[in-house]
Amino acid sequence: MRLKDPFYLKAADMTKRTNKPRKPRDEESSDEVSGLTCQHVSKAVDLSSVKKSVLSSVWLVCSECLKERTMIDGEPAASHDILVCLKCGFQGCNQLGIQHAVKHYHTFHPESHCITISLSTWKAWCFECNEELSTHCNKKALAQTLDFLQKHSVKATSASPKIIKLREDPSDYSEPPRGKSPVINSTLVPVKGISNLGNTCFFNAVMQNLSQTHMLIELIQEVKEKGYKLRICPPVETNLSPLMVTLPSPEPLTAAMFLFLQSMKEQGKGPINPKILFSQLCQKAPRFKGYQQQDSQELLHYLLDSIRVEETKRVKAGILKAFNNPTEKTADEETKRQVKAYGKEGVKMNFVDRIFVGELTNTIMCEECEHISTVKEAFIDISLPIIEERVSCSNCSYKKVEKIYTSARKQMLISSLPPVITLHLKRFHQAGMNLRKVNRHVDFPLILDLAPFCSASCKNLAAGERVLYSLYGIVEHSGSMRGGHYTAYVKVRAPQRKTEHFVCLLGAREASSSSQGQWVYVSDTTVQTVPESRVLNSQAYLLFYEEIL
Repeated sequence: MRLKDPFYLKAADMTKRTNKPRKPRDEESSDEVSGLTCQHVSKAVDLSSVKKSVLSSVWLVCSECLKERTMIDGEPAASHDILVCLKCGFQGCNQLGIQHAVKHYHTFHPESHCITISLSTWKAWCFECNEELSTHCNKKALAQTLDFLQKHSVKATSASPKIIKLREDPSDYSEPPRGKSPVINSTLVPVKGISNLGNTCFFNAVMQNLSQTHMLIELIQEVKEKGYKLRICPPVETNLSPLMVTLPSPEPLTAAMFLFLQSMKEQGKGPINPKILFSQLCQKAPRFKGYQQQDSQELLHYLLDSIRVEETKRVKAGILKAFNNPTEKTADEETKRQVKAYGKEGVKMNFVDRIFVGELTNTIMCEECEHISTVKEAFIDISLPIIEERVSCSNCSYKKVEKIYTSARKQMLISSLPPVITLHLKRFHQAGMNLRKVNRHVDFPLILDLAPFCSASCKNLAAGERVLYSLYGIVEHSGSMRGGHYTAYVKVRAPQRKTEHFVCLLGAREASSSSQGQWVYVSDTTVQTVPESRVLNSQAYLLFYEEIL
């Protein structure tokens, strides 16, 4: 029987074990408990053997690689992915060309060593059936083993003070120039893992992307200290001169954010414990308390909004201090006017708005009555539907008294572009009383031209001129509504310089290949370099793009 590489191949390429019609894999219901299982589970899962092996082995390291490979600075080279045999607990790599997990299965065949679980995605795979299995099926042994491995992962990674150093396989990236031998890079990957505090992978994946947002690190470094000077320039029509204000100390969440970003960039070993930052966020947004599975997009919104509120409060305090802290009773009308004018401009100067916030113009035309509605709104990210949606037309609803859902044409144009733009692929949607996840792959570019999506008021673009953004980070969601896992792909690269404008003159593919950088996959404390091809095949949920200067 021909075996495929588990988890990395498209479903269409996998051999099928039955001709019976199956439920499409595009969507999974959150209330789906049984899922796909197989006849081998009863013989191929032995929880006691798995516990004994895992507790006596090096966690997240292929047992065979540990024996065979050259040590790097006294530490074993890590594999691209680790699969645990659920019969004996053997940890084997799933790296193309090596695949010790597959070799382990062949070695013990026809014994039942055919079911494995990936320690990076928590997906189960049966080599005999050549199928991915649901970890939420009605097989108690499989669910118990998964639960043990996940709990052990939290304990093992949070207790470990080290980052495993990685050896890159040049064949995974690009062909070496003719006449030259491939070079092995054995340096430490410049990304630190983040400890999972208990179902906090949704938080960790977002923080990995924010840690690689160069403008955020630069601006938060500027405003972190008490006494930072902010120059506020109100519009000409206000007839007011620029005002220099002195800001007080940062609020707790912003201060914790700075300390976290600083620790991620400091030289030294990881992983990083995010407890202080996460605790401060939970005080602002109690919904994240309790260590339950949460949504990465909601986390990003709550985090940036909460910091934005803190920085707005800080700017307002600085303005009031510049006017000797007037009150409603003591301030005259002119003072109130000036404070209001400076405040209106000052609140826009917080670093969250300067980096992430843009403006959208939404235009919706009902295809039934051709009624057009236009709404402008600020955004931190742009949500893009994957499946077809219908809208509620206010005009049709008014005519028929009840709320009427009709087909409509919706146009979104960007009227103000931020330096960093985040795209949210709407993989979770309401289906009756249930939430469903859309699992289909969505293609996305490494270089994104936003010029076709900009309104006339956004930028004075000449014909054929482009507005280019480069992909530098991804939050990926794998699994189902009940048992998903968030991971991150981040591009480690040097900060841009305005002299790099030549990139804009190149084609999208050429610009991508000419830019320096290395893609890194991060799953909590697991850190490994990956080829660009794996990034493009990921099940993206959030995409982070930065403007090419």
